[in-house]
Amino acid sequence: MIRFAYGCIPSIMSLAFANTLVRRGGLVPTSILLSAGGLRFQKKRYTPAQVLPVFLRQFGARFTGYNVLAGLGGSLPFGAPRGGLMSFQQLSRAYGIPLRVSDDFSGEETVEALRAQQVDLFVTSMCDQILREPLLGLPRHGCLNLHPSLLPDFRGVDSIFQAMLHGVPEIGTTLHRTTARIDAGDVHGQSAFTRTGAESHLALTVKATAAGVPLLARHLEALEQGRTPPSLAIDVTRARFPYRSWPTREELERFHAAGQVFWRAEDFRRLLRFEDPTDPTTRDVFPVAKAPLGTAAS
Repeated sequence: MIRFAYGCIPSIMSLAFANTLVRRGGLVPTSILLSAGGLRFQKKRYTPAQVLPVFLRQFGARFTGYNVLAGLGGSLPFGAPRGGLMSFQQLSRAYGIPLRVSDDFSGEETVEALRAQQVDLFVTSMCDQILREPLLGLPRHGCLNLHPSLLPDFRGVDSIFQAMLHGVPEIGTTLHRTTARIDAGDVHGQSAFTRTGAESHLALTVKATAAGVPLLARHLEALEQGRTPPSLAIDVTRARFPYRSWPTREELERFHAAGQVFWRAEDFRRLLRFEDPTDPTTRDVFPVAKAPLGTAAS
């Protein structure tokens, strides 16, 4: 069995992914690492109290409020009742997954903990930390990231926002090798689903990350069988939509003027009920892979 750890920033989206990974995908990490110490923004780390006025000045109330809601949703120690979304703490207890909080996944203390667990693979999704050595070289099968776009398009901080802003008809998910350059490592799998045009940023993010579960499952299966997973080098210079950092005020104004929204109350209700986020139009679009794409429930 391949022993993998999962690292993320705590949010309602990363919590939904962890629930889908474990409870629907049957992929139980050796440990879950939660990024701590506040939010990284413009090469600085802010506590929640510090970042609030910074975000309000930079982005305005709607974007700031959305990020506050998303962060709070992933940080609560309790989950929804009657089979609903489980908190990170509940997942830890129910499935025997050690939960670790770290402000530096690549730091000596965290790396030593992963080495003691004999982790074979380190997986991130919705992570605010840029991984570096010695973590990148620690697992024998390396480090992987699930990025919600069809790389090399929409590298960077918020690919779902940029995809919505540019009106692309499909939302993609890429499983790729983590390297020192952001979202630029070899691709191991990709899938895409069709937008209806009515989904919120939150709904699309949850769908896109859920689509990464079967990509990861297929990669793990290949490793367990001693096969080399398919891979394809990407050329970031050929991207139609290049790397972008945080949204600008002008981009946020265009986003809202086009009738796009970050969240709806029904999105949170579906998340709390732990409804299956798999989009029925999800399909494999990776040119190297031959097997058909499954669903997050398979």
